Amino acid sequence: MTTSTFTAIVAEGGGQRGIFTAGILDAFQQQQFNPFQLAIGVSSGAQNLLSYWLGEQGYARRLIEELTTKPGFYVPCRWLIAKSIVDLDQYFTQVETDPKYHLPLESFDPLVHKKPLIFVATDKYSGEAVYLEPTSATVLEYLKASSAVPFLYQKAVLVNGCELIDGAVADPIPVTRAHAMGADKIIVIRTISDKVTELGWRQRLEIALKKQTLNPHLAHMLRKHEQRCQRATEFIQNPPPGVSVLEINPPVTLQSHTFSSPSSALIDDYVLGYQVGMDSVAKIQTWLSLGTQHV
Repeated sequence: MTTSTFTAIVAEGGGQRGIFTAGILDAFQQQQFNPFQLAIGVSSGAQNLLSYWLGEQGYARRLIEELTTKPGFYVPCRWLIAKSIVDLDQYFTQVETDPKYHLPLESFDPLVHKKPLIFVATDKYSGEAVYLEPTSATVLEYLKASSAVPFLYQKAVLVNGCELIDGAVADPIPVTRAHAMGADKIIVIRTISDKVTELGWRQRLEIALKKQTLNPHLAHMLRKHEQRCQRATEFIQNPPPGVSVLEINPPVTLQSHTFSSPSSALIDDYVLGYQVGMDSVAKIQTWLSLGTQHV
């Protein structure tokens, strides 16, 4: 029997599909389950982990259900006038100024000093991952940087002189970062079902490029994203000696999309995530105590 020395939780992004992750983490909170010493999130995964770390049950769900469904948040035709399709500026302005979405950040700094919370972003020019360690003063700015989807959000987010975009480009499933920071037991929450059999990114890219329908810069970013996904998948399936990784996927393909999901799909995917979370706690506790890689 082995015992855990350093546990981490990793949450991938997925836009509105993050409602599934919100359900899982709300179920964890409902059962007062947080054995993790480190959290690393990407985009909506970072938002979910922020809510979980602060003990704000239901907060991430409300942001997705209420703010990302507002009429002006996602407007595809705005690209015709060179404006952002996704209005992150208004989204974060409302999070920061509307009392309805206030976060208890007065407790944030001592919390992350003991239990680090990392947001993943991507350097716009080098394409390399940037691992941000937010404070109460920078948490919303860093969260915005992690969420700045290229081509949908026209700007980058300037942090310490670097222009940053969505962390999913450079490190969509940051399990290797969790390991590099010392974790030997890693829970990974995905928003993609392991039963999905659709064409892989490379096949879709090759088809699009043959038809000359894909911007070459976008193609490069997507190839990089695919390569990093593959690297993370290999790590999850074959972790180094002494490291155990448990992946939690949706049991079926989620009904929600990255953006523009029907409200009914968001509700159903949240309920699904909550059920998965409630069903998983006892199994995860056993996994942590036994050190097994599967539950």
